[in-house]
Amino acid sequence: MILGMTTTYDDADLFSDAFTGFGAAAPSRQRSRLLTVLALAGAALLVVAALVWVRLDGNVAAPAADPATLVPALAETQRSADEIAPSDLADLLVFPETTRLLLSDDAASYYAAAAPGDQLCLVSVPLGDLVRTSCASTAGSPSDLVIDDVMLVPTGATAPAGWHEAAANVFVKD
Repeated sequence: MILGMTTTYDDADLFSDAFTGFGAAAPSRQRSRLLTVLALAGAALLVVAALVWVRLDGNVAAPAADPATLVPALAETQRSADEIAPSDLADLLVFPETTRLLLSDDAASYYAAAAPGDQLCLVSVPLGDLVRTSCASTAGSPSDLVIDDVMLVPTGATAPAGWHEAAANVFVKD
């Protein structure tokens, strides 16, 4: 049984608004076709300009230098003293025929070597310890290679303060 229904003025307005679009809502504004075309053309120009900029940005990799030009000892003929023991070479990623002895002291022997990917390496063979390497690409500006207190510096570069030259291209920390 339904008891008397009364509707207030506000209820009637909400009911009618639900089915008539809530009163005087403004009709949607249509954009000009010319404005749309101009916006799309501008976006396309920005994409093309970005692609040209990336292409001209100099993403061309610098050619790799020959490691022998960076460390002249690598251009010399390999002597028996330049060879690293096969047991020490097993874990190294250097070309065995390119190893050259640079410096030897009571604690270790230090070698220069070339590695795949146009890399120049400084190899440390310490007495009674594992062999260590420090490698860098020969492309672009070659960097100094450091293991412990020994630094391999490419020809033409100078070592920082606090290092003294122990052999050609080899510096030792003071």
